[in-house]
Amino acid sequence: MSSRRPAILTGVLLILVLGYVYQPYWIPDRPGSSPKGYVTEPVLAGESSLSNLTVGKNQSGVWQANFDYFYTGKPEFVGLFVEFPKDPTPSVPTHEYSGRKYIYNLKRGLNHVTVDIPYPGSARTTHQVIVKMLNLGLPASAGADHIVASATIDQLIDWPSYLAWTQNLEFEKHSSEENLNRATGLIDQNGSEQLAEAKFILERLVNRDPSTEQVYIQLARVAMKSNWGPEGFHQAEGFLASALQIDPGSANAKILAGYVYTHQERYSLAEKAFTEAAASHPKNPWLWTNWGETLLVQGKLNEAAAKYREAIEYPVTHDAYDLARAYAYTNLLALLKRNNDLDGMEALYKRRLSEFGNGSCYSTDYARFLLLQRDDATGAIDLAHKALDLNCEDGGARQVLGLAKYVTWSKSEGAPRAEALNQARIYLPPGPMPIYLLASSDKTLNVVSQLIAAGERLDQKDNENLNALAHAIESNDLPAMQRLLRLGAKPDTLVGFDNMPVALLPVMSGNVQMIKLLQRSGADYAKIRYQGVTAFEIAKQTGNSELLEVLSRKRQVL
Repeated sequence: MSSRRPAILTGVLLILVLGYVYQPYWIPDRPGSSPKGYVTEPVLAGESSLSNLTVGKNQSGVWQANFDYFYTGKPEFVGLFVEFPKDPTPSVPTHEYSGRKYIYNLKRGLNHVTVDIPYPGSARTTHQVIVKMLNLGLPASAGADHIVASATIDQLIDWPSYLAWTQNLEFEKHSSEENLNRATGLIDQNGSEQLAEAKFILERLVNRDPSTEQVYIQLARVAMKSNWGPEGFHQAEGFLASALQIDPGSANAKILAGYVYTHQERYSLAEKAFTEAAASHPKNPWLWTNWGETLLVQGKLNEAAAKYREAIEYPVTHDAYDLARAYAYTNLLALLKRNNDLDGMEALYKRRLSEFGNGSCYSTDYARFLLLQRDDATGAIDLAHKALDLNCEDGGARQVLGLAKYVTWSKSEGAPRAEALNQARIYLPPGPMPIYLLASSDKTLNVVSQLIAAGERLDQKDNENLNALAHAIESNDLPAMQRLLRLGAKPDTLVGFDNMPVALLPVMSGNVQMIKLLQRSGADYAKIRYQGVTAFEIAKQTGNSELLEVLSRKRQVL
């Protein structure tokens, strides 16, 4: 009996719910359901009717129906429905009725109503708009008795796709400034869908007001990001010319124009644009970051470093300008590393972390520096754990933590040594990648030797059939290549899914410096072949004269 009780209670509950849901036309003001003492208003003279129906767009571009209705109070339960019939165009799939708009609780007497016409659900064309006053006390099957009054107007409406319709509605909700800020934020996300939506917003802003130079500046960014290359830069140049035509003194337009000129290798024009922008003292760190890049690609390293330092002097603003400072930090760190200025690098790592905070995930980069440049495994482990706690896995926190545990293992004995290795295998399983990464610094190279002594193979391959030397080549890491070759890495090892000798990877990419390094380490390119083709024959197809020269010289020496 007890087992049936829940089923009985469930059945009773279901009956009660259905009784509530399926009561006919649950109108809130239904007199029959009103408390005792409810007074029914008198029925007005005349007949309920609809009149003066017009259709048009409001200032926001939303289609609306405007009409008058007269309601006598009879029948008791009525509602207004705005709809349109099926599309007579055979090529467009439709339903009998699409997009009904309901209005209940009608007021007695003569009233004017403005109603948004509902979206039909997909891109299509409608030709009429219909308004009906319906007797909700009767089912639709009652036919003419169900319809109290109706009005119809011919109106051609070409409905856009659902995406365009929703984007239009969202656009019209906001001011021009809000839409511009929203488009800028979408561009900063760099996704293809976000760029498309940003372009949609910006084009409508131009239609609304073609005299705002900031809109053209953002369109230039969209052009570059969505079409990276000569064509995209040319389009961006045109948009920026429009912005400067509207406001010849626009510093932001000149800053971005300088960036475009840099990627067109028109360096004198770029520096002219930056100089003009700097004269107005804009609060825009992109001026100095972009200027630094212009100098960097010309090999003016000290001047570039000075511009990057200008950029990081700007305060944190928690907007897109922080990205300019982030790029400046990254490029300045690379320049300091190039000069082996470890103290300068550490000071910069600490400063960046203090400015952006642990939540910025820059602790991972600092942890990697401490491990590979300072041989500070303890400090690296602490920072890597903080990054993991903040879900900063994209920065390689697990990788750094694994490397640090391998270093700890190499310096430990007994039980702590075994424990460190176990943890290292969790965060960074043994294989070609940890071997390459540990070989990327003189301070951790000894760990590779210990791993090999413990049974790891220097030519171990991963799922992509790459070994540690192949990873070093793909990362353009000549010092790591040199260390791996000293440990015994073989240039003729077959790697990749095509089983190509690893020494041919630099030939395929045209990296002469790597080829020279491999030659000095004993690689005989006269004997290395891929599918019966020599390295010289592969290089000949590229037309790279420097590549052909270095391979020819080596062939003669050998």
